[in-house]
Amino acid sequence: MVMTFKHLRIIILLLVLTLLAGMTFWERWFVAQWMRPLQVVVYPINGDDSEYVQHYIAALTVSDFNEIGTFIDQQSGRYRLSPIAAPVIRLAQPVLTMPPPPPASPASALDAGWWSLKLRLYVWRNTPFWQSLGQVKLFVIYHQGEAGVALAHSLGLQKGLVGVVHAFAHDTQNAQNNVVIAHELLHTLGATDKYDAQLQPVYPDGYAEVDGAEPHYPQRAAEIMAGRIALSPSRAVMPASLQACVIGGKTGYEIQWH
Repeated sequence: MVMTFKHLRIIILLLVLTLLAGMTFWERWFVAQWMRPLQVVVYPINGDDSEYVQHYIAALTVSDFNEIGTFIDQQSGRYRLSPIAAPVIRLAQPVLTMPPPPPASPASALDAGWWSLKLRLYVWRNTPFWQSLGQVKLFVIYHQGEAGVALAHSLGLQKGLVGVVHAFAHDTQNAQNNVVIAHELLHTLGATDKYDAQLQPVYPDGYAEVDGAEPHYPQRAAEIMAGRIALSPSRAVMPASLQACVIGGKTGYEIQWH
């Protein structure tokens, strides 16, 4: 059989895809072992392309995110016989381009796969490749926002250890921003959502206080992957900060804290 240029291109493409798949598997396996401090890099983005948000981003420091590392460190003690080292969170320089928007729901498998590839390409273009291996990469898109108007949905992907978070560019919102960032960070580690279609926490896995077959109200804290404190069967509110959140048993199992 004569090797043509087309055949060569296909072979090279298959080799590249195989290499990427292997590296993705290695990243997920390595992070799941918790053998070293979890490495997290926050990449801020000006979601409004406004001067207001630009000033807010310029004033950010890594200390604005330290609560996230403290939360994970403290919660790990509830499940692990040997404590993990505290996560290391770094603040990178702002990224000047927006990540590709996810496909509209309901999305086909083809649309979702194509978007995932575009997101991986975006990450590759905006992060140092070798230094980023084994690191969680969180692109936090800041908005000035409007009262009563929700931001776009945030997401975290275990494949590639990448998250896209929409957050408010207000100092008074920093603590709640960290709740959303921690939620998506745990998604990258394998945790699943624990709320229903109405955004109500699902019992028992989405509740912080579980002491029987039936839930009791009001709850005093939120399970981080439910993202809300259940006050009644039909009402839940977002916690003010990570101090009002816990990592529940199922989430702990999903991120290999067992």
